[in-house]
Amino acid sequence: MKKGVLFLLLSYTITANAQSLKDLLYSGKLKSDTGTLVKKTDDLSTKIDTIKKKPVEPEKIKLVAAPSKDSSGRDVVVQTDSAATPAGTEGKDIAVEVKDNTSITKDNNKIWKEYMDSMAITFKDEVLTSKKIKDGTYNILVDYEIGPDGQVTIKEVYPSPDNSTLAKEIKERLILTAPNLNPVMGSTGKPRKVVKKYNFTLTKA
Repeated sequence: MKKGVLFLLLSYTITANAQSLKDLLYSGKLKSDTGTLVKKTDDLSTKIDTIKKKPVEPEKIKLVAAPSKDSSGRDVVVQTDSAATPAGTEGKDIAVEVKDNTSITKDNNKIWKEYMDSMAITFKDEVLTSKKIKDGTYNILVDYEIGPDGQVTIKEVYPSPDNSTLAKEIKERLILTAPNLNPVMGSTGKPRKVVKKYNFTLTKA
């Protein structure tokens, strides 16, 4: 009777140790030591791997936008890094401030008037001193053009009363010193040529 009970206890102990070893092995907690034999009498707590593994960081995903066309008709692919995209702006249009033609015209008129006011002093000191120009008041009309790039071209100068010397001398100086202005946008959204006129007076006493 005693032998039977002893046999049962021994069998239960062996089964329990085997089950504990199996659980540790399959749960990944048991250290991997190649060439080491684990006996049922060994202390399993010394063979458990207590080192925590560092979690793997997920890779940053790059988003590739659909191909678009540039001005020459070629396909252009815009690549955006999701990590560099500002929070809260995904899928939203970014507003760009663009001046309308009214603001551009006001700016150009201001720049041109300041330029012509400064040139009036030059005309009085360098042009009206010519003996070919009679005393009197001259109304000057300047016909100029603003190119798509903002470049100013002096087309013609018309003094009244007419004086070819006055017209030639003024035109030459304006061609050499005319400032660039802001390009004016057309109805298609692209810069266009604009013809402008400006009046001022000169008086020779």
